[in-house]
Amino acid sequence: MLALLQAMISTDHPLRYSVHSRLREFHLRRLMSGRRGGILLDVGCGLGYLSETLGEGFTCVGLEADPESLALNKSRGLANMVRGSASRLPFKPDSIDAIICSEVLEHLPEGLDEEALRESCRVLKPGGRLYLTVPSLEGLRATTSLRNLGHETPGSGEYHYRMGYSWAAMSGMLGRIPGLRVADKTYSMFLASELFMDMVKWVYFRKNKLKEHSDLIGVKKSPLFRAYRRAFPLMHLFFVAEDLLLCRLFRGHILILALEKTGATSPGRS
Repeated sequence: MLALLQAMISTDHPLRYSVHSRLREFHLRRLMSGRRGGILLDVGCGLGYLSETLGEGFTCVGLEADPESLALNKSRGLANMVRGSASRLPFKPDSIDAIICSEVLEHLPEGLDEEALRESCRVLKPGGRLYLTVPSLEGLRATTSLRNLGHETPGSGEYHYRMGYSWAAMSGMLGRIPGLRVADKTYSMFLASELFMDMVKWVYFRKNKLKEHSDLIGVKKSPLFRAYRRAFPLMHLFFVAEDLLLCRLFRGHILILALEKTGATSPGRS
């Protein structure tokens, strides 16, 4: 299985053609602008896409619970890979300059999502930032039947313990964690990008019976995917424009936060 995955993504990362991944990358790059140097920790790095695209100028460390993903990342040259849990980070207090935690909290059982935020605060240096993205429950299509497609199988790597977070729930959780302040907040995927992602999910997860997002790697050579790849650059520009125009006014599918650590060492384990 590892050899197959490696062969499939060795020349072109499949998440480069994911609407969801590319829009997160766009907004995170904007939030991270001007911040370079030191250690960047990618919590729940998966196949390492954000580590690769946003890690320039940092020493990147990827943390992931799945050993197969870690082995694959290492084989592709992402050397600083650590196996571990977001709710128990294997790093010293005040040791990390920046953290990406993108689409991770919803995969954690009740209570461990808040613990993961506490752990990120603990290991961040004062003035360091945590770049967080989670599914939003306040978008126009937040409660559609397709929203959780691909995330509904308990025990799978893609399983969601919760469909997302309202801003009230997220701000309440952050309020219980001393030392983190909201430096920036935005949303992504208001309507057209959300509808397009629903269509892609329906084709691959319902019609073609795929079980996990990683299964998409195996369809990279299909005629449908090749056609999609050619059309994607123009679609991506359209979806970015939609975000810039509409997500200033409306809440979308993704809540994106830049959280800054204030003060000295956070309480917690050393």
